[in-house]
Amino acid sequence: MNSKRILSLILAVVMSAAIMAGCVQQTVEPEKSPSTPTETPVTPTETPEPAPSEAVEQVSKTGRGTLTFARTESIATLNPHMYTSDIESCCIEYTGAALYGYFYNEDKTGVSLRACLADGEPVKMNDDGTVWQIKVNPDACWANGEAINADTFMYSFKMLLDPKLVNGRGGAFAEDYIKILNAKAYYTQAEVDGTVPTWEDVGIKKVDDMTLEITTSIAQDATEVMSHFAYAWTVPVYEEMYEALMNADRTATTYGTEIDKVVCSGAFTYNAWERDAEISFKKNPNYINQGIIQIENLVMKIIPDRGTQLQMFEAGELDYVELNSSQFKDYEEDPRVLYSPSIYVKYMPVNVNNPDTPILSDVNFRKALFLAVDRASIAKLLNAKPANYLLSTRFIADVTTGESYRNSKQGSAIPDGLCGYDPEQAVKLFEQALTDAGQDKVVLTLTYRNDDTDMTAIAETLQSSWPAIFGTDRFELILNGLPTSQSNEQIRAAKTEPTSFDLGFAGWSTNELAPWNSLKVYGSAWANRYDTFISERYDELWTLANSSEERFDHEKRLDYVAEMESIWLDNVSGIPVIELIDKTLKADRVQLAADQWVNRVGFGWIYASVTDAD
Repeated sequence: MNSKRILSLILAVVMSAAIMAGCVQQTVEPEKSPSTPTETPVTPTETPEPAPSEAVEQVSKTGRGTLTFARTESIATLNPHMYTSDIESCCIEYTGAALYGYFYNEDKTGVSLRACLADGEPVKMNDDGTVWQIKVNPDACWANGEAINADTFMYSFKMLLDPKLVNGRGGAFAEDYIKILNAKAYYTQAEVDGTVPTWEDVGIKKVDDMTLEITTSIAQDATEVMSHFAYAWTVPVYEEMYEALMNADRTATTYGTEIDKVVCSGAFTYNAWERDAEISFKKNPNYINQGIIQIENLVMKIIPDRGTQLQMFEAGELDYVELNSSQFKDYEEDPRVLYSPSIYVKYMPVNVNNPDTPILSDVNFRKALFLAVDRASIAKLLNAKPANYLLSTRFIADVTTGESYRNSKQGSAIPDGLCGYDPEQAVKLFEQALTDAGQDKVVLTLTYRNDDTDMTAIAETLQSSWPAIFGTDRFELILNGLPTSQSNEQIRAAKTEPTSFDLGFAGWSTNELAPWNSLKVYGSAWANRYDTFISERYDELWTLANSSEERFDHEKRLDYVAEMESIWLDNVSGIPVIELIDKTLKADRVQLAADQWVNRVGFGWIYASVTDAD
């Protein structure tokens, strides 16, 4: 009976706003205050840091006090092999630990990638950099006190890749930061040299009770190996329970569908779960780094309406709350507001394959829409930043200096100008597209989140501004407002239902420390993507930036990133609109562990303490 855990302490809730989320924010940047984020360098993984438990004062194994917060989305699964949403990822990160994870550095001014359930960094076993050994920390254990060892991870990784279970996260585990030998072919049951690999052919082996050996198909470095085994989907599952909940033909398991159907290994354990209402967590005294967790309980309330969330905060029922643009106007001068850069560039996916709206397949028409977006005005309305680019300013070009990718030579090559707004050229392209299509008028439908006031504001602005530019007799925009989950579902359905939408809204929470890796979400192989963008060159560049020897040339790798971004923008299968700036209102009773926002750790809510705890 074995498994593993998750990459527990990676993201703070405030920087998590959902993989498919859409909260928007600020273009007129607030004046810098002590709480305003600054760029901070990331501690290189090669520089060992003290164990997290040594970096802060030790506290009670059970913690003190309760931190209560809210999210808008519902939770479907707690299975690290199957989760699809950001809120599910957060739950898994609170309750699971991976071999490696992201933590504050020693002085809490930056982030450090280091061992969690692993015992030190991976060890290179050959000159080619294709064989790596990872030792499991002898102190690693489940919340029930049972030991975690190499068998835990062998079982968990085997189930993650199992071709009969077809776990949704298996493909990314097979090939992402590293390419595990034969893992993808085994997962997809594809032939390699005329034969379909078996589990024994996959490059994951047990050396001894506490040691794993990973064989890759290309040369890797230690940072890539650690990064790969810091993802939430590499959190171990508990073998005895996972097996007991398997169906007869071993094509599915109900592991993680209830809190009594999952075993935890991270900072917290599950305490109670009332679906669509509340899920709560209790500090795990057996967590390997339990000394850095001050809080006894976390309570996550599911409150779809942000207005209700704010009312609850003011009533003392929530300890922090994210503010949308309209709410922020009442709190601009409030010292309790914390500012943080959002990872999101909100963009509009364009369904270029919709047979009911064939004009969307015309790149000139899509460019007309792009040029007709007055990003500066929208950003001013929503206190956000206008964005005619894909990667937000939070993405880091160099982890040793903390330089933003947008400030690098490659990232700054996209001209600012009017942020891509050129209504005169937009009209020319629009008229040409209608002539080529033999149409007199275009009617499009924009699907958006009607439970998000910022998204609603953008949708309503475009419904007014686009006909004003193209002509009310020539263009009409119909708004299709849906709750978040339905909106996301309808946009993603285009893969199998081509008529599901025309235009939508999306934004991705990906790895800001590695923009070359994060761009996978726009490639053709990414299963959960929103848009219908296809480019062989883009896919080739992603492979070069993540797998070729040239990736070890930093400038060359950034060149690849810039070309990928340029290809995506030129194709216009997505229309970027704004970059968000998150605003969070924090209760005075909450004392943060660090003085500033930190990449990948955020405000470190799970490391916080409360001053009035019993």
